[in-house]
Amino acid sequence: MKRYKWTFIFSILTPILLLLVFFLMGGGHGYYSPAIVLFPFGMAGTIFQQSITVPFFILGILQFPFYGLLLDRFTGHITKYCVFIIHFLLAAVVLVTTNFQ
Repeated sequence: MKRYKWTFIFSILTPILLLLVFFLMGGGHGYYSPAIVLFPFGMAGTIFQQSITVPFFILGILQFPFYGLLLDRFTGHITKYCVFIIHFLLAAVVLVTTNFQ
């Protein structure tokens, strides 16, 4: 378990963040910005269509455990920076290109 510390932590954190995001989305009548910031890979599908499809939902669920796996397998600082930069850039792209009204 100690070898996959971040994978375990992010796997536990993912459902908690999903519940928070679902609450803030308010059944489609709330705020989508927190979902885009926390789960940019899951919300990337909204660039092309105005709904969240199942494949992108699954991608969003697997996003944080995959981050943890990357951090556990590659322990250098470059990995942390790359994960952060990719997450930040994709969140920025999705925030700019989607238009929820």
